Amino acid sequence: MYPYINLHTHKPLKEENVISVNNQMLQEASDIPPHLFTAGLHPWYADQLSLNVLSLLLDRCAASPDLVAFGETGLDKGCRIPMKMQLDVFDLHLKKAVNHGKPLILHCVRAWDELVEITAGTPVIKILHGYNGSEQLTDRLLQNGFLYSIGKGILNPLSKIHAALHLIPISSIFCETDTSNVTIQEIYQGVSAALKINEEDLRGVIYDNYSKIRSELK
Repeated sequence: MYPYINLHTHKPLKEENVISVNNQMLQEASDIPPHLFTAGLHPWYADQLSLNVLSLLLDRCAASPDLVAFGETGLDKGCRIPMKMQLDVFDLHLKKAVNHGKPLILHCVRAWDELVEITAGTPVIKILHGYNGSEQLTDRLLQNGFLYSIGKGILNPLSKIHAALHLIPISSIFCETDTSNVTIQEIYQGVSAALKINEEDLRGVIYDNYSKIRSELK
């Protein structure tokens, strides 16, 4: 029986038959954790570390075999941080991902044009976390090579992702809990119900997707 993969969580828990990837926010903690993790500077906090310090921290994290991806990182037009600063921080994450052969866990709010343009042609696995986009946006992002990590939005039958999920190849799907109190098992149940596939089959495919991103760029 395949384990559940929780690709992005802010709540480190040890659960039987669950592989959790814990998000490390570098403005809060720079120590290398003793478990699978991602590491980055969220666009909301892009002003809290200098680019030089951030560069050193990302390189340090990349030396750990437990680093799954850089991030979350990205662009957010709804926050107070100037876009120029966000772009500089995001560009650094992108360069580090290329240099170290790591995926990116991406956060994006109302900056899809910029995200697509900046990442176009880069040899990086791009995973949109907590994705809840429309069918039109989903189709556009598919054409630009993005992967999708699905969170609690799938549990709302009126959500955009519930309507758009059928467009996404199952080989491009992950699941996550992020900061929510929803369990990863509930997310899998929601995705499998929306796609009308067996949950155990979904677990096998997502496990393969996870194994691929852990090995493809190394």
